[in-house]
Amino acid sequence: MTSPALIASERLTRALVDTASRGLRAHCSDPTTSALWLSEDEPERAEAVRLCRGCPVIQPCRTAATANNETFGVFGGKDFTRRPGKKKAA
Repeated sequence: MTSPALIASERLTRALVDTASRGLRAHCSDPTTSALWLSEDEPERAEAVRLCRGCPVIQPCRTAATANNETFGVFGGKDFTRRPGKKKAA
């Protein structure tokens, strides 16, 4: 049986390949801004959340991050970073 996390990750991969085949790419793959998505700096991650708006793979990205129980970084327009003693970031 295939896990939900693997299914979600495969859907994201297919969406990224489809996007690339149309000559498009997600902002997170741009080498000039890619560090924002995994930054230790909360304002930089907030910028990544803003840059996710309108991304052609935003939904499969968020679904894969949720299925994989991500705990750090921005995925699908949401900051999944959790800090001890702090409320989960939105």
